Amino acid sequence: MSGEAPPSGLLVVRKPSGPTSRRVVDRAVRALRTRHVGHAGTLDPMAEGVLLILWERATLLVPYLHEYPKEYRAVVRFGRRTDTQDRTGLVLAERSTEGITASAIEAALPRFRGRILQTPPSFSALKRNGRRSYEDARRGNPVPPAPRYRHVHRLELVEWNPPVAVLDMSVEGGTYVRTLAHDLGEALGAGASLDDLLRTAVGPFRLEDAESAESLFERERGELLERAIPPAEILPDWPRIVIPGGEAESVLQGSWLDPQARLAPGTRYRLLSERGELLALVEGGERPRYLRVVGERDRAG
Repeated sequence: MSGEAPPSGLLVVRKPSGPTSRRVVDRAVRALRTRHVGHAGTLDPMAEGVLLILWERATLLVPYLHEYPKEYRAVVRFGRRTDTQDRTGLVLAERSTEGITASAIEAALPRFRGRILQTPPSFSALKRNGRRSYEDARRGNPVPPAPRYRHVHRLELVEWNPPVAVLDMSVEGGTYVRTLAHDLGEALGAGASLDDLLRTAVGPFRLEDAESAESLFERERGELLERAIPPAEILPDWPRIVIPGGEAESVLQGSWLDPQARLAPGTRYRLLSERGELLALVEGGERPRYLRVVGERDRAG
């Protein structure tokens, strides 16, 4: 990326297994020297893979990044059920896996594709009465969160080495992969828990584009900013409209309306300045609806 380093942006980070997503964000806070840092999609401490780190005004785009499907490679161990639904938890039951074959797993997978109902585990970061669910669970008062529907776009068996299966999947944001593993195990009568999880993509941002958190945040701040994806490129599948310099101020005030633009109803657009900076996000219709004003008035033009 050439030109002035962006005051905000996105870094595609490969989170290692072990630290929480919050700990990775804390490292970004120190490296970027700003406190306004967030991420798009929590990964459990055990999990590794793509974590999108954003800072300053780029954080306004987080809700739209959550809409992208997430892709995972999951290692599922049959015959073991735990209280966290993964290998970090207390083993509640062990059962025989006799009779579980690749064919049996393949036959069970269709019921976990499409729209599925999940009950997230008690050991989760979901909030209830102002507290994280795992806080109550650790106090000995586990209360499972309310069931909710999620969409599984793709779910495939790629390897079976009894009693361990490797699954590839693409799922809606907010899907609990360890719950999917647990429910698959129950459907096959042996129970199951998640052994390992690798997030391989969030929408267009893939693992091969990521740099490890360890090496990335050892870099100088200037180099981090140079490596960042600027806000204008964070939603690459949204059509872009370049706004003439004299109209950029109207965009930043949320009052721009060009009857010649012909914004398609229901289509969402990026409005960019002539310098290529993201000004706002709008949705087409009889009158464009502003979703977010992202640009800063003193940088328009």
